Amino acid sequence: MKDIKAVFDIGNDVIKWVVFANDDGKEIILAKQMEPTQGMRKWKILDSENFVNTINRITESFIKKLGGDFIEEVFVGISHPEMIVNRVIEQKRIMTDEIGAEDVDHLSKVIAEISNKSNYETIKIVPVHFVIDETKREKDPIAMKGKKLELIADVFMIPKNIYNGVIDAFEKVGLNIVDIVPNIIAASEVALDYDHKDLGTILIDIGKNQTSYVMYEDGYPLGYGTLAMGSEDVTKDISIGMQVDIKEAEEIKRTHGSAIVQKERITDDSPIDSLFLSDIINARYEEIFMKINNHLKDLDRDGRLAWGVLLIGWGARMPNLDLLSKDVFKLATFYGKDNILNLGDISSNIQFINVLGTYVRSNKYSEGRKGTGIKFNLDFVGKIWWFFKDLF
Repeated sequence: MKDIKAVFDIGNDVIKWVVFANDDGKEIILAKQMEPTQGMRKWKILDSENFVNTINRITESFIKKLGGDFIEEVFVGISHPEMIVNRVIEQKRIMTDEIGAEDVDHLSKVIAEISNKSNYETIKIVPVHFVIDETKREKDPIAMKGKKLELIADVFMIPKNIYNGVIDAFEKVGLNIVDIVPNIIAASEVALDYDHKDLGTILIDIGKNQTSYVMYEDGYPLGYGTLAMGSEDVTKDISIGMQVDIKEAEEIKRTHGSAIVQKERITDDSPIDSLFLSDIINARYEEIFMKINNHLKDLDRDGRLAWGVLLIGWGARMPNLDLLSKDVFKLATFYGKDNILNLGDISSNIQFINVLGTYVRSNKYSEGRKGTGIKFNLDFVGKIWWFFKDLF
């Protein structure tokens, strides 16, 4: 048994974790579990001891299930309502006849150095593409002719307090995190194929407290975004609008909720005013979709992505949400599918999409970096040309 990796998806309600391994060339799952998250609320660690105890219980479960085997690497997937994604562009003159590795390395280091924001920690710098002489877009510019090289990269940052809290919690139970991956990046690894990315699509992940999204076209990400709104906001709206407590509002949403209700399907004996409930639910989801569509308008791509919209996440389970999406985006809309990878029953559970995506990404972009630690684990520093060769 080798290449034993533990992958965590840290959420407000639960922490999903899976231990993967390689057994004679075959990928297998050694352990999996969902543990209620304690000590955290709305992505703030309010009780660090309880949060550490949650990670510790998972670690103890590892030990019982793995026996004499030990975990070689730990990867963490994360979402946050205050995550910032900045697109950074840097360029340099080429002083020789062709572009070399030292030119790429220089640009990567410059972006890493300038990607700082007070009270935030950079967790991922993802290259989008290179531009040679302001006209030619390439994913691997090494050995190509050119006088000017430009690098476009997306920088992901989360509040420093949550970053430090997660790192400290894992260190206290003896686990060293190799990489932290934004969930929207992880999800795109397994939810989107080449056709999605080439023809153009929007992947929208609606969580409890936030909504994350990425827009692709021609094989490249047009942009990412995070909104501090999710399914919990819908529950709060129902609680206020229908004057019920929050638990009853959640139950009403689960049993009677719909983003759009056809009037002809309403029955007089229903204990719930379905139209009023739908109006409440519709308003919040429409706000989320409109904000994303405004981003598309800024890019002049609204209504122009041929593959359409793909909805994932717990909050995307709302009935008829696809109909509302079609109305707002004027694009075909689909729900994320199960059977993402051939890894047993976990592959048929859409709740583990971020775990699977983080695992896939760890295999593609983390080779040769065992023990390097999160501080030095930016996707491209010193290795950006290798990253682009395997990007698509």
